[in-house]
Amino acid sequence: MEVDAATLFNELGERYEDAYAESPGLLQVTEYVVSKLPRSSHVLDVGCGTGKPVAAALASAGHTVYGIDVAENMVRIAASQVRGTFSTADMRTYTPPVKMDAVFAIYSLFQIHPSDTHKVVYRFAEWLKEDGILVLGVTPSWALVGGKGVHDPVWDCMRSKVTWMERPVSELYLSQTAWLNLLREAGFAIEVEKMFNYIPKDSKHTRNETHYLIVGRKLEPRPLLGPYPLPEGLPGKSMRNEAAWRRLQGHLVLRDDERMRLSSMLESHQRILDIGGGLQDFLGTASTGDKSMETLATPFDNLPYADAQFDAVIATMSLDYVDDLRGFLLEVVRVVNKSSSNARVILIQAAPYNEVQKLVNTVCTPLSGTNPGPAHQGLLLQSAKKVLAEIGFGRTSLHPLSTSYSFGGNSPSDRSNELAELLHNVWFHGEEKHEQMKQQLIPPIQNLLHDHPGFLQNELVILEAVLDDH
Repeated sequence: MEVDAATLFNELGERYEDAYAESPGLLQVTEYVVSKLPRSSHVLDVGCGTGKPVAAALASAGHTVYGIDVAENMVRIAASQVRGTFSTADMRTYTPPVKMDAVFAIYSLFQIHPSDTHKVVYRFAEWLKEDGILVLGVTPSWALVGGKGVHDPVWDCMRSKVTWMERPVSELYLSQTAWLNLLREAGFAIEVEKMFNYIPKDSKHTRNETHYLIVGRKLEPRPLLGPYPLPEGLPGKSMRNEAAWRRLQGHLVLRDDERMRLSSMLESHQRILDIGGGLQDFLGTASTGDKSMETLATPFDNLPYADAQFDAVIATMSLDYVDDLRGFLLEVVRVVNKSSSNARVILIQAAPYNEVQKLVNTVCTPLSGTNPGPAHQGLLLQSAKKVLAEIGFGRTSLHPLSTSYSFGGNSPSDRSNELAELLHNVWFHGEEKHEQMKQQLIPPIQNLLHDHPGFLQNELVILEAVLDDH
């Protein structure tokens, strides 16, 4: 029976350190990064294991070290032998206490799913200071032992079931190109690549492994506005079947903590315009309490309201579907009461690692003869941010928002077919190749539903803008 990462590394403990801590290639890359760090840097070791060799080398160089691992036993050992702050945590939900000068994730990304791999790389970028350093230790898919696995073209990776340290595990191997593209898309410049073979120092686990270390330097200050590089010019207006879109939104769910966070963002607002119906989808009518709220199901270039009617306007997944982005935002700002201390504009679009957008743009868009599909979300938000700054709403902040589309009750096969039908109908309704799109969507949807049964992740980004003088 397959074992998960926490169980695996709790069992291995010091045996893992004995097998992997004396890797010359890893030590060389670690020494290189140490030489590039400012004095007394803050450094995070993700999947720190026993703390050796990475955390130990960083602490010995005088840096402030933080380490996280899903295995409590590993954290205990690391805390006992390395100077630093170590805690049991999942990289997918952890938030560091301070901005980091460097983040290391060495051989700790094998047992998370491909969309989560993309998400955590963007999270690493968010955790870093500007000009910070990211170090990844992985194995490229071409080096997969025995070549056994199933290729997933959406994420350019191999999904594999292997035996490692005598335990059966499911592992993920991105291609070398996919790793480099992912770092660049998250806003990193590649500084160092080192590929080498390594035989673990373990009497029972002696296979020759290919290790691939990548050092990236953070260039883009706002990773959530990726993927980078941004395309030139504004994207054209996307098409969307509103009936299919509302059916999809009917499956939208938020965790309680995310619902509370969004509610608190709007707590002091009494008059709210909800463009796109997102706020009602997120919170429901009961959660809006005594607030006065108007809802427009679709965006309008000319909003049917008098000036200064609302102290907050929230537009969800709407920027793709307006004819004139600047004109739309001018209308949004027109109906905001700028004399209110709570005046703000909130725009919500898909995150760069959004599963639904990735599926549709990878599978359906290449088959379409007329519709480009969902636009580049980061470019839309960057463009909106620039326009808002020009018209007085220049104080902006970004927040990730985790939502999902839940599909329960049916068999896995029925869910995959239902999702494929729904997704291609949202953006490609009536297309000549609609049946081909649907059939090609089914396998990657099945993969995602295997990763997290019953739902698709729908990660979003909130751009919050307030007046410059507030």
